[in-house]
Amino acid sequence: MPDRIGPLHAGDSAPDVRQALARAAGRKAPGPAPVQAILDGARARRSRRTAVTAAAGVLVAGVTAAVVLPLLNGPPQDDGPRPSASSPSVPPVPDAPETTERSRVVRSGEIDGREWSVTLTFHPDVPDDFPSADTAVGDTADRDADEGSGFGGGSRPEDLSLLCQRVFIGGVQVDHQAGPWAGCSVVDGEADSDQGAGLHSLSEKGLSGTRIFVGNPASGTVTARLTLDGGAVRTAQVVTLPGTSYRAFALPVADGETIASVDTYDGQGNRLTHETYWD
Repeated sequence: MPDRIGPLHAGDSAPDVRQALARAAGRKAPGPAPVQAILDGARARRSRRTAVTAAAGVLVAGVTAAVVLPLLNGPPQDDGPRPSASSPSVPPVPDAPETTERSRVVRSGEIDGREWSVTLTFHPDVPDDFPSADTAVGDTADRDADEGSGFGGGSRPEDLSLLCQRVFIGGVQVDHQAGPWAGCSVVDGEADSDQGAGLHSLSEKGLSGTRIFVGNPASGTVTARLTLDGGAVRTAQVVTLPGTSYRAFALPVADGETIASVDTYDGQGNRLTHETYWD
């Protein structure tokens, strides 16, 4: 850096003053100050700061809108479940009513060297070839079990069906003389009342020879017990014809045997009936 001109004092001599002036005159004049460059640099710096500040403002505004707008609009609304891509459901088709006859063996076995069996058969509609007399009103349709209708008659039902209870001994149907519909009766649909009991044989209306005791008990009956005069006991399970309320049990009685009593029981072993008039 050039030497600075020191301060002049009153006591300085003239040569000293001249020397100082000479030295000052020999120096280079300083160049003009770069005022314009300084101003241009300041403007550039201000422009950069403005651009950065504006960009930051735009970013903050965007974030604020993303957060605030959902709050102002409230929670998203549920438009309900989206439609399924599967095919539309088809309502189930109701079960068609049973239109065919149903049959079931109540019981079978062997007694006095001969095979025997009892079968229940239900016809939803009375067959066309069933004797019309058995569908009449009143006493005309009321027959003894060994002569035709098996369960008796009564008023003509509106929903005519046919129930057949057939007893076979030694391959021969009891009451076969009455024709193919022996042991059949008109009933009121699948849930008519059919309670009763009887002894069935091939001779003398069940009073002698090989006999089959058949009972049609009330609902809730599970077992039956037959006691002979000699003390022997025979039991049977109650069987229900599928799809109906018709039920029966069967117990064999050999030639020469006499019945002392017949009892029925529910599922808990409680006695429901006690009959002693089958001797």
